[in-house]
Amino acid sequence: MPIFKFAKDFKSYAFILFLLTLFSCGSAIKTLVGFKNPKVETKEALLSYLSEIKEDETTYFLKADKIGDSATVYRNFFFGFNSDLFMFSKNGEKYCYQGTEECSGVQMTSAFKNFEENYAPCTNDSTTTLPSLVNKLVDKNGKALKSTDLPSAEYYIFQSWNKYSSSSKRLKDDINWLYDLKKNSTIPIEIILVNTDLLEEWGLEKNGELPVKFRKEGKSIDMTFGKLPLKKQYND
Repeated sequence: MPIFKFAKDFKSYAFILFLLTLFSCGSAIKTLVGFKNPKVETKEALLSYLSEIKEDETTYFLKADKIGDSATVYRNFFFGFNSDLFMFSKNGEKYCYQGTEECSGVQMTSAFKNFEENYAPCTNDSTTTLPSLVNKLVDKNGKALKSTDLPSAEYYIFQSWNKYSSSSKRLKDDINWLYDLKKNSTIPIEIILVNTDLLEEWGLEKNGELPVKFRKEGKSIDMTFGKLPLKKQYND
């Protein structure tokens, strides 16, 4: 499994994440082919983009508790790189994969087809609950999301998406694959889409972008990123 190291302003520091695509089991190097520098987006533009991918689909957004705070922006940005599968029961308990298969696509397929055989309440993560994750989200109007706002289901899967990590064609294929699994699921699971693009409302410059560089070192990949495009008043 490749290791990705993130370095602020192209200077190294100890922050390591695993980058996996949910739908592919190939080399992570291949997943970077369509990766573009993340650009600052508006919710309106992202909703329009998603409507072309899947019409009439709802998505939620990560909120910024403090506008113009670089730590908050980086936290939200890193959320999209999290390899963890965010699956919860309606009671708020997080569920984890119990098998040995490392391929995330196989794990996801197992969630829909053989859930009770492959998933159980997490034993090593009791702090991440459905309410704690929902508390990070807002709707398209900026209204804070609550667990009671979610559609009725026994289980929920939170799936992140963005414009910069792949083409629109690939995103469409991935989302359609996921919803096909849901359609044929043996248990009531709802998919909750979460956008992880950089939002202008977080205090970022309109049309700005975050420079990103990749460098392969053996089995590891260094990922470094440049200056965050904060608005001038937040750079003082």
